[in-house]
Amino acid sequence: MVNFYSKIKNLDRHTKEVFLKLSPTIVVQIIGVLARLITSIILGRILGPAGLGEVNLINQIITIVMVVSMFGMDHVLVKKIAIGHSNNNFNSIGNTIFTALLVNISIAIVLTVLGVLGSGFIASFFNNTKLQIPIIIGFIIIVPQTIGSVFVSGINGYRKIWQSRLFKDFSTSLIVLLGIGLCLFFDLEITLIKIILLYTIGRLITFIVATIYWKTLYGPIFVRKFVDKKMFKMALPLFFVSATTLLASSVDILMLGWLSDISKVGFYTVASRLVLFVAIFLQITNAALSPKIATFYANNQLKEMSIMVKQVTFLLMIIGLISTLLFLLFGKSLLGFWGSEFSGAYICLIILCFGQFINISTGCSGVLLIMCGYEKIFSYISGSFLTLNIVLNYFLIVRYNEVGAAIATTLTIVGENITRVIVAKQKTGVLTIPIGLWSKK
Repeated sequence: MVNFYSKIKNLDRHTKEVFLKLSPTIVVQIIGVLARLITSIILGRILGPAGLGEVNLINQIITIVMVVSMFGMDHVLVKKIAIGHSNNNFNSIGNTIFTALLVNISIAIVLTVLGVLGSGFIASFFNNTKLQIPIIIGFIIIVPQTIGSVFVSGINGYRKIWQSRLFKDFSTSLIVLLGIGLCLFFDLEITLIKIILLYTIGRLITFIVATIYWKTLYGPIFVRKFVDKKMFKMALPLFFVSATTLLASSVDILMLGWLSDISKVGFYTVASRLVLFVAIFLQITNAALSPKIATFYANNQLKEMSIMVKQVTFLLMIIGLISTLLFLLFGKSLLGFWGSEFSGAYICLIILCFGQFINISTGCSGVLLIMCGYEKIFSYISGSFLTLNIVLNYFLIVRYNEVGAAIATTLTIVGENITRVIVAKQKTGVLTIPIGLWSKK
């Protein structure tokens, strides 16, 4: 125990800086997750597994559309703005934002039109005509939501980590929860369309606030000098990375909605939301590490980067182990908050929890590859395991329903993360897992 405290005390200054910046970020992220969980509990009790499944399915579709709309520019923005900020190159920052807005708004407009026109087809694909109007509502807000996402990425590049997570994860969830609370207070009926309207309002408010905050950081908002064509070259593989990463985390839900009953989606998404508590710290540290890794690599500070990455992963492993043990012991009790019928999701919860423990224990290998310029290799890894994920989900869902989806997802997560660690070590020379971290030289 003394040795453990000694290791914590002797963290290098860059690692301490990461976790110092993470303190408010962790608070924001936890509040955001709790808001989503409370919302899910209320909806699960009022709408039941099927109604909750419909809400989560629509949100998953909109999330996928947003990844297409951003076209990988979110990663490019973080990387270029972090470097521009560290070098005080404010013209570069402004032009980067301008290029991203030009590209992303154009894509968002096309997606909005296609989504509204194709809403009937999407609803029929999931054998549920009730989804059409909520899908249309969700698509209408894609353009402002995309603009907000551009500014949120810029905020992250400025190393305003907790603020970026606030706009990305927390604000919409809180607005939706407050809206549901008002409906309950005034005894208004809670329906699928009302819930999707609340999400739409939340995303619109988030866009407005994020825009105002970005203007306080960077007064002109953007600088219209020229279209940076290099960003297209960087964004294309990163778009593939984002798309494959999201699809890998969404394919289980989408295929459950397609191959199984919509109520199974409700059971499964409850388990997957709870498991987010294991992955939440990796998401937060990745957001904090991204700009620092980009800066370190650009300045050839590989030794400092290696120490920082390993120390962060060491602490993440401890957090992951504690979280996993808590779910093993209290998972069934937690699921009971949604209603007694949701206790059947415990097996899914444990299976998914193991996958997320491996995910958090391998650290920031994916971010390391992206920020060090190996986004193409990262995309190849993601694409290969996405294919495997789809195949496994198809065969296992048909046979085991939501449990099959959990098994397929976990197998894919384990294989992909181990592969990323090995490849990241080969390409950057940095091992993200803390082997030999405190060995004597």
